[in-house]
Amino acid sequence: MTRRHRYGRSVVALEGAQGLAGLAFALGLLLATRPAGPVVWALAAAAGLFLVYFGRAVVRSLTRIELDERSIRAMGPLGAVIPWDAMRSLRLNHYSTRSDRSGGWMQLEVRSARRSIRVDSSLDDFAALAAAAGREALRRGVRLDERTRINLDGLGILRHG
Repeated sequence: MTRRHRYGRSVVALEGAQGLAGLAFALGLLLATRPAGPVVWALAAAAGLFLVYFGRAVVRSLTRIELDERSIRAMGPLGAVIPWDAMRSLRLNHYSTRSDRSGGWMQLEVRSARRSIRVDSSLDDFAALAAAAGREALRRGVRLDERTRINLDGLGILRHG
């Protein structure tokens, strides 16, 4: 059975709007004023970063993650396929936005010798995807680092002593 996961429309729309707003603001300042040389470079760099952020939102909107008993696949502009038997590592990181670690997001990375697939917790049903990948890693004897074990345990996926 193939499971399909996508990034939520509202999440992608918000990221896209933020990227466009930042790009418009930086370019607007550049065009509406006559800033000094270093400020021009700073605004141009900011515009470039916002353009990349917007592009990332577009790619995420066009990407779906599929997994079945044979592999995990990222279907979209930056697609990749990693057969489970080619998985070399699995990492699950938590990036906190608060000092008490209550906020933030998670990122799952599945790697083979040549490719990697990274998804973050704004993906629909991320916990189910992380659970399936974690089970495959354990079943295939993929060594998990301590941070990944703690984060899988925190999601209720891995119970270890």
